[in-house]
Formats: sequence, C-alpha cells, structure tokens
Amino acid sequence: MEPPAGDRPVTRAIVLLLLALSACRASRDQEGAAEVRVPVSVTTVRQDTITNEVRLIGRLAPAPGGAAQLTSPADAVVRQVLVQVGDRVSVGTTLAQLDAPELVTRAAELSAAAEVARQDEQRQTDLFSQGITSRKQLEERQASARAAESAARAAETLLQRTSITSPLRGGVQRVLVQVGERVAAGAPIVEVVDGSRLDLVAQVPAGTLALLRVGQAARVSPDGSAISAAGSVVAIAPAVDSLTNAAAVIVRVPNADLALRAGTGAVATVVAGIRHDVLIVPDSALVLVGDAMTVFVVGVDSLAHARPVVVGLRQGNRVEVTGELHAGDVVVTGNAFGLADGMRVTVSPPAPE
Repeated sequence: MEPPAGDRPVTRAIVLLLLALSACRASRDQEGAAEVRVPVSVTTVRQDTITNEVRLIGRLAPAPGGAAQLTSPADAVVRQVLVQVGDRVSVGTTLAQLDAPELVTRAAELSAAAEVARQDEQRQTDLFSQGITSRKQLEERQASARAAESAARAAETLLQRTSITSPLRGGVQRVLVQVGERVAAGAPIVEVVDGSRLDLVAQVPAGTLALLRVGQAARVSPDGSAISAAGSVVAIAPAVDSLTNAAAVIVRVPNADLALRAGTGAVATVVAGIRHDVLIVPDSALVLVGDAMTVFVVGVDSLAHARPVVVGLRQGNRVEVTGELHAGDVVVTGNAFGLADGMRVTVSPPAPE
C-alpha cells in the first residue's frame, strides 16, 4: 500500500540518505583495499651471459688400456716378488719371477726339434739340387721346418712370460701372490694402473642426452674433495638402455699430477651451451600463474604488474627469460606467490648481511 501523499517526500528523503550512506561506506572500503600493501623483496632484471650446465654423476676409471692384470702363463711357483702396492713402474719393469720347470723342458724339446727339422730341410735342398729328390718332398720338409720353428718360438715366448713385466707405466694397484706360492695357469699375479688419464663413466637419462655432444668442455670434481680438473666429453653411447632409459656418457680427464684416483665417485659439470646478452632473473622471481610462467614487475606506481615470460637456460639460480621485460626492470623475488596483477606492494629493505 502506498504511503499517503503527504508522507512521500519524507520516504524519498530516507531512501536517498540510505543510498548516500551506502555509497560512502563502499568508497571507504575501496580506499582501504587500495591502501593494503603487500611487503615484497625485489631485484632488477639484468642483461648478461648465461651458461647451460649439465651435471653428470659417475665413477672414475682408468681410460681404455690404462690398467693391466698380469697372470701366470702356466702352472708355476712364485720365485720372487719385486714390487709392492704403490710402487711406480715403467714399461718393462720386472714385477715378479716364476719357476715353471715344465715350460723349460717343453721349450728345450721344441728347440731341438726345430733344429732337426732345419737340418732335414737343408739335406732335402741339397738332394733336390742334385736331382735326387722331388720338389714335393723338398716342400714338405720346408713346411715341417717352418712349423717346428714356430712351435719353438711360441714355447720360448711362453717361457719368457714367467718373468712378469709391466706393459705400461703406472702404479702397482695390487700384489696378489706371495713368494713360494704355487699358482695355476691364468692366476692373477700383479695389477698395474696408469692413472694419468681417467674416464668418468655416467649413466645419463635420455632426456638429457640431447644436450650433450662429443668435445664439450667439462669440469670434474671427486666426491668429498675441493679439487677439480678440466676434461671433455669423449663418448656417448649410441643407444639407450630400455630398462633404465639412460645411456653411458664418458668424460675423459687428463691427470698427469695424479690428483684424481680411479674408483672415486665424481661429478662432471658439462658446458652444454652459452647465450650472450640475454635477460636474466633469479628463479625466485618466477611464479606459475594459470598455465604461464610469470614475473611481477613493480612500477613507479608501487603496483605489481604481471608479465608472462618464456624460460630459457638455467645456471644455478639464474634463469634466462624472454617476454615483456627490459634490462633494469624491478621484479619481485620474495613473497611473489599469491600476488595478482594490480596489487599494491611495498618494498622491504634488504636483510642485513
């Protein structure tokens, strides 16, 4: 029911008053919201060079041909051991002496048989020249003489191997026998390792292999040590293991000063790429907003402005980005999570060092 005609001006006045009060309250709320400031820490966008580094974890081993385990050529008795663990040896250094009487006897027998065969060959040669024997008989004697000489040389070579000598320059890793010990043919006697070149062998996931190339520079650091040595990638396996989804990568390290030791776990940092004059921000400036990686730029108006970016190379906590950014822009690095475009911020002073 409508109010009487005389009351209508009063009713309209009340309505207008209520609307005015509501508008004032909304205005105060908006002003209060606009004055809310989120404390943040910031840094500036830099234009710099960034290196893409790949870490490979593996174990150091002698390069191919850099280790030798010397064995007994036959059943024998150890007569002398001339080295101990840690000794430095050269090519040809005698490491141990074995007694193998059976080899001595065998070598003497075959040497005598070779001499008889040579004499028989000579007689057949004389008879052939006189026309007394046939060419076939001469050729048979010649073949027999060559076979006997070959057998005698093989027996002599085997006998010489009872003097165990080093085939490489390096250090004695293990001595596996004692004087007077009886050893069987093929039994290990001494192990020698050349540590002047080492290989770090690492199993690398398939997704990382695309970043690696033969010839890339690397820096190798053994576990638990502050030392490091320069090396390079020398080999990448052509196929990925179907069980581990990884492939072997080998980083070779010159080690002339023997500062690194074979068998040690180590990490190789491989330089997989370098980019110059790119925009760099700390990884703490990156925030995932929806499906886009975003940084918040703080303007002179103290408002946080969201800027979608594309992430490129990473080096430690430094990240390459491209997007609506410029060198010198101020970006939020602390308390960036939860920010929204247009929020008012206040920059916190840096923490005391």
